[in-house]
This record gives sequence, C-alpha cells and structure tokens, in this order.
Amino acid sequence: MAASDKVHPKFIEAMEKLSAMSEDERLSEQNKDLFEQAMNYAPLDIQPKLVAIRKKYDELH
Repeated sequence: MAASDKVHPKFIEAMEKLSAMSEDERLSEQNKDLFEQAMNYAPLDIQPKLVAIRKKYDELH
C-alpha cells in the first residue's frame, strides 16, 4: 500500500486549497477552519510541520 493510500481525502482537499494561497492567506483568520481540517486529518509524519505552522499562527493572532 502506497503512502498516498493512507492520506485522508479531507487532508488532501485542505492542503490543495492551502497550497494555492500565500503564507499570509494561510495564516489568516478566514482560513483557520481549513487549516484545522488539515490538522485533524494529517498523517502522523506531517503533523509536526503543521504544529509549527499553528505556533506561527498563534503568535500572529
């Protein structure tokens, strides 16, 4: 089974949308729910990167 088979569709959806945005847009209040969706469905190996982004978000808000 390939790693991509284990990735939840909601994570893929959120990351596709977030990837198309600038960093400022990703860290905006309007996209908090989309980021939370990515966090909730992220594979374990990606979660530490998202936690680092969340810290940056929290510092801005």
